[in-house]
Amino acid sequence: MKAAQPIGILGGMGPQAGIDLASKLVAHTRATKDQDHIPSFLYGDPSIPDRTQFLFGHTTVNPAHHMVEGVQKLYALGVKVVGVACNTAHSPGIFDEFKSQLRSRCPDLTIIHLIEETVAGIQSQYPHIKNVGVLGTEGTLRFKLYDNLLVKAGLNPIQPRHQDALTPAIFDPKTGIKACSSPVHGAAVQGLVDAIEDVVAQGAEVVILGCTELPLAVPSPTHNLIPLLDPAVFLARALIQAAAPDRLLPWRV
Repeated sequence: MKAAQPIGILGGMGPQAGIDLASKLVAHTRATKDQDHIPSFLYGDPSIPDRTQFLFGHTTVNPAHHMVEGVQKLYALGVKVVGVACNTAHSPGIFDEFKSQLRSRCPDLTIIHLIEETVAGIQSQYPHIKNVGVLGTEGTLRFKLYDNLLVKAGLNPIQPRHQDALTPAIFDPKTGIKACSSPVHGAAVQGLVDAIEDVVAQGAEVVILGCTELPLAVPSPTHNLIPLLDPAVFLARALIQAAAPDRLLPWRV
């Protein structure tokens, strides 16, 4: 196999999400021994300011500035391709500033866009579906991070009719996934299942788990035969494709 560029993961948003993405890099790499795997660096920075709070105007501190600092540390280690393990961080208000700053500081760095790769993956792997359920944080849903790209791709996004089950599943200080991720609390699992069933009842043929921690609560790839799509899988595969395309395993849908 050809030498591979090291892959960088910017994590910490929340902490378990970066670890999860790193494990998916391993899972989707063609390898028969340790030496076949791709060098990678995970920089988990839980001090990065809350993305949803910034998007809603509750703080003026753009998380992009802290994200850039983290990626610069990865770049100093030789990383040339990087992914961000957070859906809400891909909001244009954050991600555009993030890319703009890195363009001058890390000019030969390739930044893989999680949401773009997820939508492209749906088109490739589920070409006959039309209706896509979208779950995520209030920021991801309100600012239509998936919806806009899905519509552009000719697909119909479906959001939960009520966010009051999903938000506590992510953020509740006692039972939310951010507070209790290993194992995930039963209340969070139930809140996510309720949201899945909501969008399926509206006609969703597949469901995007559009918060990088939601897949921790439902490890099964389907719910009542409806595919549950983990954006981290699409991101991991795109990172491998960019760093060492000969080591990317075929899709297993």
